[in-house]
Amino acid sequence: MVDPRFRTLAYSLLLYACTIALALSAAWRHVIAPSVSAGVGPLELTWESAIIFLVVFVLFTTVMVRFVRAAHVSLSFFLVIALVAGTQFILSAWVRWPFDIIGAVAVAALAWLWPRVAVHDFAVMVGIGGIAAVLGLSLTPLTASILLAALSIYDIISVYRTRHMIALADRMLESGAIFGFLVPANFSGFFTRRDDALRTRMVMMLGSGDIGLPLVLATSAVSQSIGAAVLVSGFALCGVSLMHWLFSHQRRPMPMAALPPIAALSILGYVVAVAAGI
Repeated sequence: MVDPRFRTLAYSLLLYACTIALALSAAWRHVIAPSVSAGVGPLELTWESAIIFLVVFVLFTTVMVRFVRAAHVSLSFFLVIALVAGTQFILSAWVRWPFDIIGAVAVAALAWLWPRVAVHDFAVMVGIGGIAAVLGLSLTPLTASILLAALSIYDIISVYRTRHMIALADRMLESGAIFGFLVPANFSGFFTRRDDALRTRMVMMLGSGDIGLPLVLATSAVSQSIGAAVLVSGFALCGVSLMHWLFSHQRRPMPMAALPPIAALSILGYVVAVAAGI
């Protein structure tokens, strides 16, 4: 019999690999044939806007932790917007407006109307892949690496010191607005209702930041070298494996800062790519 921990790892890697494929292919399409869609596109980001983003992010997480009712409404609203925006960017790489917008709204609606784990994971996959591609094409790899390192430190502090990231995860579970993968130990778990899977704790949650932030670095390298982007993605998958090993070998189950091992290996992948001249 296959160890359930191995199956969970295999499903996590599969979901992550599919997200990587979507994000990199869409980013590459947007580089070689920029979209004229009226929807979401690469942003003009500066260090000032990055600082503003970090301040807004900290304020947002503080409000989500302190105010339960506001958290439920805000998280649901944020999830819908994120799914539509990310999916629209992915679709706009291949289809014209308004079909990309229509498809994006359909994916978000499907996730709410047919709340199975597999449908949820598919919607999150496209949404996170699109958002990561937008941010990646808006940053240089060096800036993305610095941002990734800074957020990894923030993740460690927020999980082990202030513990407000744990409280935010609890708010997400309570509201049902899960912007992350739900990974079951058995294949049949993908066809379980999302709420039932969460209530019975038959799934492991892999957060959007743990998935999307390393992808921001990978997609930021697309415009310079598709080989570097693929190498970073491969190292990110190794980081997911390391994160899963660390989580499953704890003496007793407890929340873990998942981003640092994934981010560290992703940045290492970029360093290797630069050193090798890829």
